[in-house]
Amino acid sequence: MIKSFFITLLFLTITPLFFSGCNFHYKTMERGPQPFPTVSVPSMLSGQDAAEYAAEHFWNRYFDSTASWSGISDTLVGGVREQDMTEAAREYLLALWSIPYDRAFKAQAHLMSLAEKSLERDTSGHIYDWFTATMESALWHPLSEMRNEGLYIPVIESILKTRRTGEHYSTYYQQQLASCRKNSPGSAAADFTFTDAQGRLHSLYGTSGEYTLLLFSNPGCPACREIVSMLKSSPLISRMVQDDRLNLLSIYIDEDLGEWYKGLSDYPAEWITGYNQDLTIRDALTYDIRAIPSLYLLDRDKKVLFKDISPSMLMLQLETF
Repeated sequence: MIKSFFITLLFLTITPLFFSGCNFHYKTMERGPQPFPTVSVPSMLSGQDAAEYAAEHFWNRYFDSTASWSGISDTLVGGVREQDMTEAAREYLLALWSIPYDRAFKAQAHLMSLAEKSLERDTSGHIYDWFTATMESALWHPLSEMRNEGLYIPVIESILKTRRTGEHYSTYYQQQLASCRKNSPGSAAADFTFTDAQGRLHSLYGTSGEYTLLLFSNPGCPACREIVSMLKSSPLISRMVQDDRLNLLSIYIDEDLGEWYKGLSDYPAEWITGYNQDLTIRDALTYDIRAIPSLYLLDRDKKVLFKDISPSMLMLQLETF
């Protein structure tokens, strides 16, 4: 389904979402910076077709242009100013969010293929390393608004394939890859049991609904309270709940039940709340939750639509449902 709101955003300036990546200290080239070569979408394409084309061809002209760039710099990436590259990366990621996951995954795999080929002429790896650092910051960092572990998978696979890391970091990226593949978009969410305030045992797959918003939270967590407040005050969420289109399932994964019971009043009565009594979610890494709170959106069959999605991106996605 076309996400027109996201496509509109592609052409807007948004607040920077990336965190500091690697710092490079190379000799600055005398050659001046080149403008970023933007993608040209065929005029006969529109809507979702145009968005998919833009995402899948976004970097082609850039990597073609780097073929004539023979130097390295601490301010330029393949001849383009790093600030312009960062802005281009934001637009690209917005394009990925606007298209189906399988097409976005394909676009990411294509990008990393181009980045790998750049190593043939850029033996310093400056261009390649910029892309991997930028994508890790945007897609893997738990505080990034655009985090998306599924779309980070092609990046990790490329890093491991090129062997640009030592043995220590290779293990680190292998662990990242295992985490990203767990409950990834398109897969069936792992089932688990939870106990409600009355001591009754339930399971994830025992719940029903067109969509399930799974919230892993902790009553004593300030960020959790902020998300709960946001969800409670959202007219869209309230409407979907009232129309029986969305179930909200809030799960506590730690063992301090006293704190959990004290915080129950923070949750609306129409939400399903419970705690994972056997602690398998936390201890067996059933969901490998890297930070609390964490949001998952599931479909009717409990297939993962979005994994650990940020609140802002969740709301934008729900607008298209």
